[in-house]
Amino acid sequence: MQIVSGACLFVIAVILLAYVPGKLLLIALNRTLSPLEDITLACFLGLVVSGLAYWLITYAHQARFFLIWPMMTATVFVWLYVRKTKTLWRHSPKQASLLENAEVVCDRSGVALAGVIALGIVVLAFLPFYYTNLTPRADGTMRAYPVPDVILHIAIANELTHTIPPQAPHFSGHPLSYHYGMDVAVAMFANATRLNTRDLTLRFMPTLFLALSMLSVFCFARSWLRSGYFGALVAFLVFFGEDFSFLPGLLMGENIDWSLRYFSVPPAVLPLFYTNPILPALGLLFAGLSCLQRYLEERSGAWLFLTALLFVALIEVKIFTAAQIMCSLGVTAVLYLVAYRSSNLFKVAAWTAALATPLLLPVLLKNKSEANVVMKIEPGLYVSQAMEAIGIKDRLSGWLAFATLALPIYLVGTLGLRVIGVPAILNGIFRPNPKSALRFILALFVVLGLLIALMFSFTPAGWTFRYNPVSGTFFVQSKYVAWLFAVEVLQTLYRWAVGRGVYCSVAAAATMAVAIGLSVPSTLQHFIYWRNPNHLFGNGKPFGKQLQSYDAQTLAVTDFLTKDAQPGDVVMCGDELLAPILSLTNCRVPFGLFAQAAVARSDYIHRESAVKLFWKDWQLRKVQPDLLRDADVRYIVVRTRPEVLPATVPAFISNVFENTEFAIFKVDRQRVSETLSQTH
Repeated sequence: MQIVSGACLFVIAVILLAYVPGKLLLIALNRTLSPLEDITLACFLGLVVSGLAYWLITYAHQARFFLIWPMMTATVFVWLYVRKTKTLWRHSPKQASLLENAEVVCDRSGVALAGVIALGIVVLAFLPFYYTNLTPRADGTMRAYPVPDVILHIAIANELTHTIPPQAPHFSGHPLSYHYGMDVAVAMFANATRLNTRDLTLRFMPTLFLALSMLSVFCFARSWLRSGYFGALVAFLVFFGEDFSFLPGLLMGENIDWSLRYFSVPPAVLPLFYTNPILPALGLLFAGLSCLQRYLEERSGAWLFLTALLFVALIEVKIFTAAQIMCSLGVTAVLYLVAYRSSNLFKVAAWTAALATPLLLPVLLKNKSEANVVMKIEPGLYVSQAMEAIGIKDRLSGWLAFATLALPIYLVGTLGLRVIGVPAILNGIFRPNPKSALRFILALFVVLGLLIALMFSFTPAGWTFRYNPVSGTFFVQSKYVAWLFAVEVLQTLYRWAVGRGVYCSVAAAATMAVAIGLSVPSTLQHFIYWRNPNHLFGNGKPFGKQLQSYDAQTLAVTDFLTKDAQPGDVVMCGDELLAPILSLTNCRVPFGLFAQAAVARSDYIHRESAVKLFWKDWQLRKVQPDLLRDADVRYIVVRTRPEVLPATVPAFISNVFENTEFAIFKVDRQRVSETLSQTH
């Protein structure tokens, strides 16, 4: 019943925090859409506007007054509805015409779309790190599937409930140098509903983001293809279509994620179902493209503003998506201004750049002072790794063989069925015309992502990784948009078949069979593989059963810290407690998950050495105060084995909690400083 009441409360919050503010903005700009487009765009706009309001209110240390915002917008909405103000609410003849056209477009494709959304929810329920993750059992333990991304985003959301701008919860004392727009939404809903960030991050928000993003893809694809059914097919393939990795996977019979194994990039479905901000970013991207399409058709300043607003919001949700679409937009704007004397896209690019500058400058400065992610030229790295995995690298040595055989094999394999859209993509780039600006942007978006992924790597300065997730992000973003061109080809083939006398139902069934048969096998294997708790993960170690539960002793520690600690207090603990403390409390840790991507390499190495020295001294039954001061540690959590407890407890720590497994010591930070001043 608790989850049911929470779901009802969440639905009310979605209406007040997402739909109502976004609808008010559409009303103020006198925009009228079909019902499905209205709900989708209003919710995305509302999340952006409400997220900004929450950020500003919390930044001013007035988070307790945030509820005034939804109450105010709801009051205005009701007032407008009751009065039915003619100038704001009733439709002009032009708008009425738009509604009539929208009704003509309506068909039963909505049923297909509902099926796609339902399938997405089934997948969320099937994967172990969503609905059932971090839920209590009857015996007092807790189910846990501590995927690092899950823990990181819950920790960031916890941080945003009390501190804006946030610090890095996994590396105390340093600002967070990571896009956190998705986590602001979680913190905002937590503030408004008092639901915990675990339920929001793992259950409610993924469902909302998934549904809205599918709606956004569908609305744009339906308008692009002028077909609701093929729009639904695009939505299905974007979220469930994958590559041809099932071919070597079935031939070699390896029990590993096939896409990652044979093509060295994650399957495009992975970040969509892996607590990654690319899920809401995908919805924002297609919502922005829908507004851009409207602007190019109507030349309205309102659509120009909404396009720029949504593209700029991408900076805080997924900066790599923002970079890819902004580069595509900028290049197209300049080209069309020079070649066709068309300034429409240049206006969009200028507005976007103007709104983006206040957000981009802090991001760049923070990156420089913290993780310092740099771009390096590494051409063909993914291709070389893929040829090695398939076992034909030695046969394709040399640049000629690489360019004529290895690269085409790799692109066909990793693009999968999307490869049928490559001619249309190239045609969109090399044969532009004054009316094909949006097609040029989309085609350039696809090609740009592929080029970045195949030519460059992005890593924090001083680090080298075999698998580069940032380059892979650009790749999968291109793969999402490439489905538009692939389905366009399928639609052309369908119409050709119907024109030759084939029954519509037969042609439609054949199209679906080809699309599903060639794009779903790798996806299905991916989901089954990640469902298995003993699959190899990250460092090559299986997720064993010992990581599938937090026992009562561990939960007693997190319960004590929840009650006793202040938000933002730093907890020094062993590796086994990092995940529960970050996900179940509002505390930070001095050194945790993804720390190497959070700060400069020198800071990472210094803190890592200090942590190792602290625990080495602790094993010798001594307490090292230097780290406690430098990392501003407030609590120390240790195992209660007598042989590792200090022989003499220093005056600056005191035992405040103990059970059969763990003991918690509270640090008096003033006495730590006094002790250090006396010894130095």
